[in-house]
Amino acid sequence: MAFLADDKDDDIALTVPRSLAPPRRESVLDRDVVSLCSRQRQLLEFAFRLADNGHTHVGDVIALSRYTLLDLADGCDDLVEGLELVLGHLGLALDSPVPGWQAPAPDMIDAQLD
Repeated sequence: MAFLADDKDDDIALTVPRSLAPPRRESVLDRDVVSLCSRQRQLLEFAFRLADNGHTHVGDVIALSRYTLLDLADGCDDLVEGLELVLGHLGLALDSPVPGWQAPAPDMIDAQLD
């Protein structure tokens, strides 16, 4: 059913159900990469490799280029594509600088794990 400009009803509100609404960007950037990738075994191993190289949060990872991720994945394009899909579901993309974002302090991370 298509609406024409004249047929619009001002009472109709198009809302996204809460479960489909994207999470707040700040909360996603603070999320650790290991928990983000924990449901996919091949990505989980890749996430540990990213964390071992200092890229522990989503905010760190989206700032990386595809070329850098390919290097960290030993050239495995499937791993990078899988990570791009997970990030895409969150509305994020690689090579996206995040000015002003800083990783949470280590004591904040410990509180999240408890």
